[in-house]
Amino acid sequence: MEEQKRNNAYSSTPPSTGAHSIPATATTESRTPQEPKKVQGSLAGGTWLALIFGALLLIVLLIFIMQNQESVQLEFFGWNFNFPLGVGLLLSAIAGALIMAMVGAVRMFQLRKQIKKSS
Repeated sequence: MEEQKRNNAYSSTPPSTGAHSIPATATTESRTPQEPKKVQGSLAGGTWLALIFGALLLIVLLIFIMQNQESVQLEFFGWNFNFPLGVGLLLSAIAGALIMAMVGAVRMFQLRKQIKKSS
């Protein structure tokens, strides 16, 4: 018995632990490439894109105004104005955007009021 232990200690092969032994070179975990984490958008990134879009829109509007320099007479509730066509259209677009923003602000105020009442 003692001789068998000595032979196993100097043997180049590891002792058998049974039929279900795993070779030392094999790994039990399967290696799969990890998917890269998705980068979430940030407020600064959205602001940067909005600034770029706004700058491009401003360039387009300036080109439009420069190409439409013909003076036209605009009438509004009895008032008469003489403006270049591009400036008149730009002012009317700004007025429309302001009216739309006011309507949106009134709606947000109404929703906040309803939320406060329900809380």
